[in-house]
Amino acid sequence: MSDLRLVPRGDGTYDLSFENGDLQMGKSLENSVLISLGSDARVAEKSFRNELQDDGWWGEPTFEGDRWGSLLHTIFKKKDDPNMILLAKQYAEDSLRWLVDDGVAKSVRVDAASTNNALAMEIAITKGGEEKKYRYEFLWSEVA
Repeated sequence: MSDLRLVPRGDGTYDLSFENGDLQMGKSLENSVLISLGSDARVAEKSFRNELQDDGWWGEPTFEGDRWGSLLHTIFKKKDDPNMILLAKQYAEDSLRWLVDDGVAKSVRVDAASTNNALAMEIAITKGGEEKKYRYEFLWSEVA
């Protein structure tokens, strides 16, 4: 199975891949990891739907109890917090848990480390007896 390919840009974000004007296809597992880690999960339990008083937010999960995205976006202003690496690891594991719950993967392992300018994460996913590894670096926010 494949879907639209996501590629890293120089600024730490990702974009759709084009070749000769055509969208390129990618690997679903890698894209699933990128979307799970890179999408901002809601922080509060208060429903965005209630705040807008309309039909709801376009990103509402389809199935009751489904959640997506990560809370990694909440820690980037706290790089000096000694618990930040533990929080980053937990938030990444939480955002990827659906891969195991939905039977996409047998297991997911996350390792996190801090560098001067980034949060480095290594994701190892076991699927079909094979382990796939992905490494990402998230730049620290300079916003106070």
